[in-house]
Amino acid sequence: MPDLLKDFWSKLGFSSCTVAFLLCGMSIQMAQADEKPSTLAIKDTSKSAEHGVGIKTGSFIMAPIPIQSPSIGTGLALVGSYLFKFDKKSDESYIGAAGFATDNGSNGYGLIGSFSWNENQWKVSAMAGNVDVVYDFYIPNSGGRTVSLEQNGKLLNLEGSYGLTEHFHLGLDIRYLETEIQFATPILPPGKDRFLEIISFGPTLNWDYRDDAIYPTSGFNVGIDSLHSIVLNGADREYHKTVLKYDNYFSIFKRSVIATRFAACQASDSTPFFELCSIGGTDNFRGFPFGELLDQNLLSGQIEFRGRMGKRFGYVAFAGIGGVAPDFGALNSDTISSCLLYTSPSPRDRQKS
Repeated sequence: MPDLLKDFWSKLGFSSCTVAFLLCGMSIQMAQADEKPSTLAIKDTSKSAEHGVGIKTGSFIMAPIPIQSPSIGTGLALVGSYLFKFDKKSDESYIGAAGFATDNGSNGYGLIGSFSWNENQWKVSAMAGNVDVVYDFYIPNSGGRTVSLEQNGKLLNLEGSYGLTEHFHLGLDIRYLETEIQFATPILPPGKDRFLEIISFGPTLNWDYRDDAIYPTSGFNVGIDSLHSIVLNGADREYHKTVLKYDNYFSIFKRSVIATRFAACQASDSTPFFELCSIGGTDNFRGFPFGELLDQNLLSGQIEFRGRMGKRFGYVAFAGIGGVAPDFGALNSDTISSCLLYTSPSPRDRQKS
């Protein structure tokens, strides 16, 4: 899956998990721990768009994307997007829409737009989505017991950045999230998290030396998002969350790439459970459903071998290790998890110390 998709997917928190899944496939842009479909064809479409600039010279993409997720089940997303370039040296801009549904009753839809111009000096993206997802929440200190939750959310997100240099961008991210949770048993999640209206804002930093924003084969990208959130309804409540991601890419054969990611996350004490640092939700770690590993601090490392078979198909082999804890000092062999994953059909080998 293109890394722009992954970045967008993980930008938010739980609802991010859902909204983000839908928007990730939809936008052909930005990116959890699910089995992600290959979208190698997007690279070829983006290359063909480089022959012209301007809105009228773009290309349409429409495709069904299968969903196989440990969090929300099996289903299908329908994606449509229009890609174009404002100038030859800027990244692809696009306008897109999508909807999805899965066999456990989860569904959603959304719109997104992302625009880069003046040789990438200015970048602006906006999205709006509505989702209703059903997932299992892992009860803390219960030996793996879960409770089934239904969470619906409405999300508005606006982000803009300015290029201080060719590769370094400083920006501002603003987000509004309205979310409601229903559950079968009255013990989880805490009542204060059942219905929330949240406004979030904060700086973004990005160093991008990748050779391509859609399907990179060399270079690196470092992104830092730091959001301060205010709960608008109910008691006075504020929280903060910072996420760092460092991605690196190496081409080793003509049709294969090695991609690595290091991720770190820190969330404050009053963060809602669905916005805590999550293996799978925050860092795009495959093989772990959202909610299985949540806490205020996270460190993880991943490596992925990506191969192409023609223009339309590809395969992936993946391995990773990571953990969550109340603070970074508590990360040790007792809090570390690992995963080895092959693409569909994909047997998993997971270890949890």
